Amino acid sequence: PPLPPPPPRLSTPPPPITPRYILTYAYPPTILSDRVPHRPGHVSLAKSYKSKGTLLYAGGLSPPLPTPDKDTPVEGVFLFTNEDDAREFVDNDPYVKEGVVEEYSVREWACVVTPE
Repeated sequence: PPLPPPPPRLSTPPPPITPRYILTYAYPPTILSDRVPHRPGHVSLAKSYKSKGTLLYAGGLSPPLPTPDKDTPVEGVFLFTNEDDAREFVDNDPYVKEGVVEEYSVREWACVVTPE
């Protein structure tokens, strides 16, 4: 006998994908003291990108829980709307220029569920 017809395709299109860019910084264990002279410039730079509308979120990430030292960040995490501004931020950040950041990466994040 012939095979039954395939089920009808869903008429709902897939959700749109909104690209975002995650910048991560790896911090040394001495970040709290290392950052002191550079923190005002770092925060000012972040606020300028926030005002521009391209930096959505930024902050320190604690070690995996449970941890006794949750107040010392091990990474910095920044969420940008575009790759160019994420890379430009790195180029101008005092934390990077002064060697406070051990390493960094910029990665594209395909956001399917967003507040928009």
